[in-house]
Amino acid sequence: MRLFTENLSPTGQLTCYLQDRSDELSNARVRPAVLVLPGGGYSFCSDREAEPVALAYLAEGFNAFVLRYAAGPDAPWTQSFADGQAGLAWIRQHAGELDVDPARIAAVGFSAGGHLAASLGVAGDDRPDALVLGYPVTLAEFGPPIGKEILDVVDAVNDQTPPTFLFSTYPDSLVPIRNSLELLSALAAHDVPCESHIYLLGAHGLSLAKPLTANGGSWGVDPVVAQWLPDSVRFLQRVLGDFPVEGAPSTFADLEQRKRFGLGMQVRRLLADERAVAIIDDHLPGVTRLLRQDQLVEGFPLREALGFSPQPIDPEVLARLGERLAALND
Repeated sequence: MRLFTENLSPTGQLTCYLQDRSDELSNARVRPAVLVLPGGGYSFCSDREAEPVALAYLAEGFNAFVLRYAAGPDAPWTQSFADGQAGLAWIRQHAGELDVDPARIAAVGFSAGGHLAASLGVAGDDRPDALVLGYPVTLAEFGPPIGKEILDVVDAVNDQTPPTFLFSTYPDSLVPIRNSLELLSALAAHDVPCESHIYLLGAHGLSLAKPLTANGGSWGVDPVVAQWLPDSVRFLQRVLGDFPVEGAPSTFADLEQRKRFGLGMQVRRLLADERAVAIIDDHLPGVTRLLRQDQLVEGFPLREALGFSPQPIDPEVLARLGERLAALND
């Protein structure tokens, strides 16, 4: 992992978590990214909603960035917003060297950080491509208690707001559930695709809702709420796309085919049957001798084992071979 910090402004600091390049990860050379915005009531940036969240997304294939933005009693909200815009812009501007797809960047924010992420989505000069909001502040009425004038996100929602994933908890006493419900209504009114999980139990500020982010308190652990992370990953993969792979995933039907004569039967089963050996040698002379010499391929289906051949096999020859082997099932 490559880890470094970039100072964007006197108040904005971006910590970058990048997956190392590898020839064994060739289809994931360029990755989607998440810009993580911790909460803290605009008075500080919570460690519990910073690096642990970034590392969780890194493990799911995202390059991750944590922004420490302007916070504290003397920091106007406009500076926090400017830091958020600067963080997103810096990632896009340096996407090539960061191995990031500049068109697949999500802002992930919690509480006040959720407000900042949502603000980028509704009012930013350059908006994220998706939002993940955890128990977010969305209403301007939150500003006076913390001595700041903040954007009313609900009023600012428009049809350019990016697809949004939102989770919160019904008993949240610090950021009332109305913040989530009114935002969802605004998203629906503007036909913005969204997914929401309002959990029955759980306090405010759960982060990953696991012991590692609970600061030693049982209040911060809830295995049900913890499902927001994999759910958000699935959401982002649907919205931003996943890494490309060739072929189709295996099914139970494929497993059953290993017991029937054909290209899907295991090599060891085919080599144990003289009729199958004769058919294979008829179409691919000398192949069974090579297969017997390589014990590593004995458990492979014949189709996969032949894929290791240094010489490409004519698809028509392979198809005729498959038909003749399948006829042995009759």
